This record gives sequence, structure tokens and C-alpha cells, in this order.
Amino acid sequence: MSGWRLISETAKQKWGMSMEKNFRATSNSRNDAMFKEATGFAQHLRTVEKELNQWQRDIESSFGNIRNIMLSPLPRVYEEGHNGQAVPSEPEPTMVGGDVQVERLTTASAETKKRLDVEVIQPIKQWMVAYRTIAERMRRLEALRLELDSRRRTVADLQGKCERVRANLGTTRARGEVDMEITLRKMQHKEDKMQRTASQFQEMEQTVYNSLFTLIKDTSVLRDYAAAALLIINECFAAGYASFNMEQVQYSPTAGGVYPDSANKYDPKQLDRFSSQEQAKVVVTHDGSDQFYDYHQHQQFS
Repeated sequence: MSGWRLISETAKQKWGMSMEKNFRATSNSRNDAMFKEATGFAQHLRTVEKELNQWQRDIESSFGNIRNIMLSPLPRVYEEGHNGQAVPSEPEPTMVGGDVQVERLTTASAETKKRLDVEVIQPIKQWMVAYRTIAERMRRLEALRLELDSRRRTVADLQGKCERVRANLGTTRARGEVDMEITLRKMQHKEDKMQRTASQFQEMEQTVYNSLFTLIKDTSVLRDYAAAALLIINECFAAGYASFNMEQVQYSPTAGGVYPDSANKYDPKQLDRFSSQEQAKVVVTHDGSDQFYDYHQHQQFS
């Protein structure tokens, strides 16, 4: 199809630059509707893919920073020595992480990136490749539709010309018969081209429809990919947490500290020695000692 034919037909259909009031453009409505919604969905997938890539970078950066911090030395207490020089309380610095298995942080980050790529991002990219393929087919299909309509207009014009020549055969019969024959040959040639274009359009329209149908059916699995991404991220942080060997250490959210199993810990049963009225006035310290005091009495002395 020539560029001018495409531009001309586009102007006629888009801006109504045509004198043919009864002309009805060839429809591609079902593909247009499906492609429009698929395009909106593709925008969501681009956002999801972008966020997943950002998660990968954030986890890699965060776990790398935590690893570096765990391998850093703790500050030491210094005393002034006999010669005036500062002497550390410990001869060698202690690492922040202690027995933290820092290499497991690196492994967890790398494994998470790999799993997100294989199990989530790659399927999304495959869907986007299929979408872009269909987008290209839609452009070709639209050009074919415009070509078909342009050829339909040409054939309709020739049919009108034949009718006018036939109506004038009575007055200029000899000349009219020659014009009629020329016009009929030209119209036959244009009709053949129009029929071939119509067949091509119908074939491609069905192909695009089948592709869009499959593409749309595949969108239902996005829910599974989203769930898989969250599961992978959750397992990543669980693996990172496991590298700290926290099963050997207990955390007290009330006291706001961490202490080993051998330490004395706050026991709520200590309150059992008080009456219910006394319990309301008792504050228990959490340093392991049995120190209790009357809060209201303490406030009076304060």
C-alpha cells in the first residue's frame, strides 16, 4: 500500500474528510477492544517488573551493608596507662557480628535474585515479548484495514462511473461503449486487488484475535507470580535472620534487650506474691533482681 493511500484513508476516517456519507469502515472492533485492555495491563506489568528489580537491588545493597557492619570491630573502652598512653580494655577488637554467619547473607541475597529472575521476572518478560509482537501485528493489521477501505472506495467510484456511462449510452453510444469497456476492465482489476486485500485482512484479523485471546488468558497467572514474589522475599529475610543464630539468644521486648539463656530474666510469676491491689502499684525491674517498689510512694518522695 502506498504511503499516500494510507495517509488519505486515515484522514478520511479519523477527521471525516470524505464526501461519502454512507461509507462504513471495515471493523476491527474486537481486537481493538482487547488490545486496549491488554495495553493497560501491560502498564501494570511494567510497574511490577520495575518494582521487582528495585527489590533485588535493595536486598543486595542492604544485605551487603549488614554483612559489612557485622564484620566491623566494636569500639573498645580505653584507660590511661602508666606512660600516659591510652590502653584498650581488650587487646583485640571484637567483631560486631560475633558468630553471625555473614556469608549466608550473601548467599541469601544471590539466591533471592536468581529465584526472582527465574520464577517471576522471566515469565513477565515473556508476556511482554508476546504483547509487543501483537502490538506490531496490530499496526500491520490497521494498515491493511485502511488499504482495504481505500480499495473499497476506489471500486465504489468505478461502479458509479459505470452507471453514469451506461446511462449516457443512448446519446453517444459508440464513445460510451468504449468508455464502458475501459471502465469495466479497470473496475475488474481493482476488484481483484480489493478481494485479495480483504482475504489478507480477514486472515490477519483472526490471527491477531487468537494471539490476543491466548495473551489475555495468560494474565490470570499474575496473581500467582505476585504471591511467589512475596514468598521468595519472605524466605530471603528468613534466611538472613537465620544467619544470626538467634535460637541461641532470647530477646525481651519488654526489657528492650538481648541476653543469653543463662541470664536472669523477668519472671511475671513474681507478681503472684502481691495482692491484686498491690499489683496495680508495682513496677518490676528487669535486671534480674527481685527489686520491687511502690510506685505511688516513690512518686511522693520524688
